[in-house]
Amino acid sequence: MDISFNNVTYKENIGTPLELTHLKNFSCKINSGEITTFLGDSLSGIKVIGNLINAIDFPYIGTIKIGKFQNDGKKIKNVNTLRMNVGHVKKNPNDMLFNKTVRGELSFGLTYFKYKLNKKDIRCTEALKLVGLTEDYLDRKINSLSLTEKKKIALASILIFNPKVIILEEPTIGVSSKEKEELKKLIKLLKEKYKKTVIILTKDTDFAYAVAEKVHILYKGTLVSSGTRDLMNDETLLNTYGLKAPEIVKFISLAQKKNINLSYTNNILDLIKEVYRNAK
Repeated sequence: MDISFNNVTYKENIGTPLELTHLKNFSCKINSGEITTFLGDSLSGIKVIGNLINAIDFPYIGTIKIGKFQNDGKKIKNVNTLRMNVGHVKKNPNDMLFNKTVRGELSFGLTYFKYKLNKKDIRCTEALKLVGLTEDYLDRKINSLSLTEKKKIALASILIFNPKVIILEEPTIGVSSKEKEELKKLIKLLKEKYKKTVIILTKDTDFAYAVAEKVHILYKGTLVSSGTRDLMNDETLLNTYGLKAPEIVKFISLAQKKNINLSYTNNILDLIKEVYRNAK
């Protein structure tokens, strides 16, 4: 499912002293089956992209095309079909989780989108397994879970209805290094095995560098640069727009300044091999 933003401007509180413009004349294309990252700080505008794709919010100017659907501010026929195909995992899982138990939370999407399944518990267990949780979580109370567990349940509640597009909003906040590695593997699995389109909205450049194929940098509501992951090899560019260079990029850049010939890579094992070769 291809997605395109065409000259989109998005505003809040229009006509009031609190009017705020989040996106300005924003255009870009997200290709089906790719892992795309939008990088930017809290004022960059990236936080509204998910709601615009899901037609929760509407553009002030411009259009967003999501497959056969179009969000241009007008009523969308069969909007639930769109939302069934676009799973949006919010930054704060507490904004998504409102059932008492994990079973209730995971079953909600299947019921809401009228999935005809006789074995909902099996589907729930499979979704939990994908995010690294066991079946015994089904009967746990949501309010007894840690932040990380809630983030995993929020993701499972999206994966359970098998959307074509998965939007992850700041997925690494509050997550351990080990869990970040697990999430990287899951994202790659979703792309390679299940052919999902994955969109990541984040300021975590280390995580983005590890998984993204396409990168778009936003600053104060404006798209300032687009390209492949190699875009993130430019420390000056990232710093200009309030972003930190990935740690692996900093290491390679420092080595190159010391005349150590290391190639840019997002794979730490490949980097170790290069360091070893240069040390001989």
